[in-house]
Amino acid sequence: MRGQKLAQSALVLVVVLLSSLVTIGQVSPPSVMTRSVALPFVEASPSPVPEAWDLDADIGALMVLSWKGTIGWSSIKPLVAKYQLGGVLMFTPNFGGTPTGARWWSDQLTDLSSSVCAEHPTLVMLDEEGGEVANVKASFAPPWPVNMAPLGPDRVRELERTNGAGLRSAGVNVNLAPVADVRYNPADAVIGGRSFGATPGVTSPLVAAAVKGLHEGGVGATLKHWPGLGGAAGDPHVAVPTDTESESVWARVQLPSFRAGVDAGADVVMTTAVYVPGLGGGSMPALFSRPVVSRLRTQLGFEGVIMSDSLSMYGIDSRWSLAQAAVLALAAGNDMLLLGNGDPALEVQAIQAVRAAVLSGRLDRAAIHRSALRVNALRDRWGRHFQTCRAPVGG
Repeated sequence: MRGQKLAQSALVLVVVLLSSLVTIGQVSPPSVMTRSVALPFVEASPSPVPEAWDLDADIGALMVLSWKGTIGWSSIKPLVAKYQLGGVLMFTPNFGGTPTGARWWSDQLTDLSSSVCAEHPTLVMLDEEGGEVANVKASFAPPWPVNMAPLGPDRVRELERTNGAGLRSAGVNVNLAPVADVRYNPADAVIGGRSFGATPGVTSPLVAAAVKGLHEGGVGATLKHWPGLGGAAGDPHVAVPTDTESESVWARVQLPSFRAGVDAGADVVMTTAVYVPGLGGGSMPALFSRPVVSRLRTQLGFEGVIMSDSLSMYGIDSRWSLAQAAVLALAAGNDMLLLGNGDPALEVQAIQAVRAAVLSGRLDRAAIHRSALRVNALRDRWGRHFQTCRAPVGG
């Protein structure tokens, strides 16, 4: 009898323990709940993160380095190698403005990719819009877009084909052009003759022609500046302008040129610093606004790389540090960042801030990986091929 009671007591104890374990398994971790409340904009990450995802390589792919003209290759080389950078943005002072000078830098980057066994090339980018906005000073640079416009789409396509071929021979992979902005406000202080015109009927077919011409010449094409400059007074390099146009006006005036460029196969769309409350941007510049940036995916079905304008323009820099701006831009849905500071030390701080934001959960790890996949596809399409590393033969 006594043995039977002991067995019953043991059975009850086992049932209680099992019940407790089930209850414990159902409790949500407090740290996860706290993070969700503190950072409501963070997307849910898939769990677990695949081990094959290399965080440093993913973050590096999203970064575009710039430097002052006095900084030489010996300083740039270790940064590109260490951070596995996706791109560099060059300006005339970096290489002297000649095709030969640009090619020299491109050759160094290509050789480096091979020597460090990189998986993807580092993209060489610059602005070659036309007119005075041409960092390579060569005969292949086109005229101002406003001067090309009367020539018609076929001629624009031909001029941009020549431009693309010249850039490709100079080692450039992606042109940060064409300008898709419609300049319909005379008080605009940044676009001017960089736009093809003042109405979407003029600009849309010319933007599409420019994209196709650049592709035929052998370089990637970038539409800028989303969601559109030229409709408001001011210059984001000085202070972030505010465009008060309604969504209906924007859809009628600014959107068509970007749609035409996307339909023509543009590889990149650059977001910029302009307040657009009518598009849901609120008090944040467009390039930091997820509602504005996401329209590229939802309204235009764009599947390419979304790239921020320079995060060091004074309109941004006066309010946010470069590190803060980098995190905000990625959180808003940009895939690639033009750090644009010219000081590699500060740009490295931005890269480190992004890494910290991912590890803390402020930036979604899966979103960073998706961005890296898009950027790497761009690198593989337009980057210069290099001799890949091979494993040594034998033991």
